[in-house]
This record gives sequence, C-alpha cells and structure tokens, in this order.
Amino acid sequence: MGFRIFIGLAIFLLVFLLARPSDPATKSQIDFWKKTASLFGESDIEGFVGIALLTGCTIFTILCYKIVIRQIEKKLNNK
Repeated sequence: MGFRIFIGLAIFLLVFLLARPSDPATKSQIDFWKKTASLFGESDIEGFVGIALLTGCTIFTILCYKIVIRQIEKKLNNK
C-alpha cells in the first residue's frame, strides 16, 4: 500500500514540475494564461494557473497511476 502511494506522489510531483510555468514566465506564456483565464471569465490569473495545474496534474496522475500499477502487477504476476 505504501509503495502505491509513493508511486502516485512521484508521478504527481514529476508532472507538476514539468507542467508548471517557467520562472520568469515568457511573454507568450503570460499571453496564453491570460487568454485561457479570460475564456473562463477569471480575472485572477495566478489563481487560475494554480487551479489549472492542480486539476490537470491530478487527472494526469490518476491516469498514469492506473497504467503504471497495471504494468507492475502484470510483471509480478508473470513471475
């Protein structure tokens, strides 16, 4: 059970670090997030980026977690 939690946290951390905007953000990144936030009627761009990253990373983590666990279980069952 602890190993599965570790895998989930590792995937989430990896996805979050790869998906977060660079610091300092480029002009094109700022424009992208402003346009995306305006599509949802959001005026707080930093908050929108945070929520978008949290939501996106969580969804991606759940999908990757299921795939990774299934592959590990297949390997262990074949032995």
